[in-house]
Amino acid sequence: MISKFAIIVSFIILKVNSATFEEDVTLTIKQKMSLDEFKERVIPSITKNYMKTELYLVKWLRSSRFNLDLAEERFRRNLQWRKDQKMDSIHDEDWSDMWNDDIRYYIDGRDKLGRPYALIEVKHLDIRKLILKGLGDRYVRYLDKGVDEACQLVHEFGERYGNISRGSLIMNLDGFNIVQHVCIRCMPYLIRGLISFVDHHPECLDKTILVSAPAMIEQYVKLAVSLVPKEISDNYLIYGTDKNVWKTELLKYIDLDQLPRSLGERKYLKEWKTRKYQNVVNKRARFFRENLHKIISASTEQDPF
Repeated sequence: MISKFAIIVSFIILKVNSATFEEDVTLTIKQKMSLDEFKERVIPSITKNYMKTELYLVKWLRSSRFNLDLAEERFRRNLQWRKDQKMDSIHDEDWSDMWNDDIRYYIDGRDKLGRPYALIEVKHLDIRKLILKGLGDRYVRYLDKGVDEACQLVHEFGERYGNISRGSLIMNLDGFNIVQHVCIRCMPYLIRGLISFVDHHPECLDKTILVSAPAMIEQYVKLAVSLVPKEISDNYLIYGTDKNVWKTELLKYIDLDQLPRSLGERKYLKEWKTRKYQNVVNKRARFFRENLHKIISASTEQDPF
């Protein structure tokens, strides 16, 4: 990892060592033998089909440096955590409170290799407000929900297309400020969310790209990378507020038609569209319910039979 930030024409560049699909599926004979033994140990405890795949299981082994006992311990802790936190039903819960507080993420974008990327618009976040409302724990659970959904999509694409093992994260830091996003009371919850991601989703993330980053972000990035494994700490890019610069760099990884409007292009994010029209749909439904008897009466009066 490069230990110093290089500032060039108002943006920051960090070393990126992206993992390829070929690297993720290439094993030595000894590593393959370890994987076979790992499968024998843990598969009897697995109920989800995607967890039984070699592509998923090898991530636990590789992130444990092929230490079988450590990988098994981490994996079983993950299974217990998913049970305790009811992760299998987390996506069925009502998250409208987070949505109404503008806590948003989007996962319908794809990079040039067809891999999904998640997008977070920081300007819509007010973490401090959530904490003051007593919703800190709920926010961490919502982070778990978002990460799980994104990583599940990676697994789904891997099974469907056979050449995808990781996704990426883009954070648009336009609107970032210390008070709302990294206040002293906010940090414990942010750290909990980050550690939860590291503990339960090994090798889900390829690269992290931050755009519209203010200069002050450096100290917070250094804190974050100190908490994550090398596969993540060596794999991020930070660009400053010059849109011409960061957009040019983004286009190295993502096609124009896969960049949303907030990043300067035209892709219409599904959840934005859902939100834009949901109020109209709800208003129409409410009008119909409130006036149903009038509609029926009018129809009856006009019916000649």
